[in-house]
Amino acid sequence: MVVSRIRLFFTVLLLIGISTKAFSQFYNKEVAAKILIEPSSEFITLKAGVENKTLTDYSLIYEYSLFTTNTDSTVSKTSEKKRFFMKSGTRKIVNKLTLNYYFDKKSIILLILYDENGKPLGKDRIELDKGGQTDLKPLLEQQVVALSDQAKPQDGFVKQGFVIQKTITKSGRDFFRYFHSQYIDKQITTDKNIFITETFGRGRNTRIIVKVEDQIVSQFFTQPRKEFLTQKANEVFNFVLRRLQILEKQKTDFIRY
Repeated sequence: MVVSRIRLFFTVLLLIGISTKAFSQFYNKEVAAKILIEPSSEFITLKAGVENKTLTDYSLIYEYSLFTTNTDSTVSKTSEKKRFFMKSGTRKIVNKLTLNYYFDKKSIILLILYDENGKPLGKDRIELDKGGQTDLKPLLEQQVVALSDQAKPQDGFVKQGFVIQKTITKSGRDFFRYFHSQYIDKQITTDKNIFITETFGRGRNTRIIVKVEDQIVSQFFTQPRKEFLTQKANEVFNFVLRRLQILEKQKTDFIRY
């Protein structure tokens, strides 16, 4: 038992010494891990986010861990390790951790992604200090920059794109609501605008057209059924995410060139 505690303590010390910047140099290239912060008045929700940046489907394993320093200087660890499947060009939340906004223990949250052979592919880590209400502003600013996959400008301002809708029926508004819910839940951050437009189509049906900037990524005739609209929202979200990934890769390749 004593040996296990010592090993755990030195493992945590090692993790503390490794920065998120160092992680990004070797990991998060094809499959990225990102801990997403969602604060409220009483709680902090920490979402374990995963993004597949490739055209290949992956069978992955995530390990989501919480390390807590106790008053006697010992370190406690709670962890969940689970296998899951990730389609190409998609993003999902695989787990959530909720902490009280007011806490008196130093905590480290660690997310690691492995391939099916146990090789680490993606990592992210957040450290929360003890002592009353945590100041999350620096972490949230880092989160915005990291999710947009770009360097922070000199003036500290990150241009934020918008999801713009022009719908004319209840079905169109419902589709937008389902799509936008995913967009917010997965905390997509981009400088590109997304347009969701509804026009009159054949007969009594209407057509939904979804664009990223001036590029159409999906269009379909609507149906009033909730199952249809939620399925389409899932599909279109993945199309939009894939288009954003392509644009980001083009921008990165251009900057390198």
